[in-house]
Amino acid sequence: MKIKQYITALLVSLSLLSAASLAQAAEFAGPNGGRVIEQVEPHAEFFLTPERYAQITFLNAEGEAIAPEQQTVSLIGGDRSAPVKYSFERVGDVLRSVEPLADQPRMPIVLSIKPSPEAKTVREKFYLNQHLCGGCQLEEYACICGH
Repeated sequence: MKIKQYITALLVSLSLLSAASLAQAAEFAGPNGGRVIEQVEPHAEFFLTPERYAQITFLNAEGEAIAPEQQTVSLIGGDRSAPVKYSFERVGDVLRSVEPLADQPRMPIVLSIKPSPEAKTVREKFYLNQHLCGGCQLEEYACICGH
């Protein structure tokens, strides 16, 4: 009988941990509704503008937008057989791609962020899937509901 109780307790604990991690992920939604890159400090939000420009917004500890300092960003996307490299320029308080991204469904993206000249480059790989998520109502590339 004790084994069933242990298994039940374990399943309940795992369910609570899963619910807590989903609630924690929801706290990291970007201010523009984009994908938050947590591997870099300060965190950054990748957002695709309606004009298809890639926009990087750096975030403080509260998730609010801050101006970029010495960060540099580059992006590789498009067909894997003929990838396109995009560079970024400062536009106001964000970094924006110089050219709009190609209109390609589920475009593979390799985003490279160098937090400072002496820091190591951080790379984030994902698909730029623009279908709306049924759970969180964000585009799939920025989904925070963990489905």
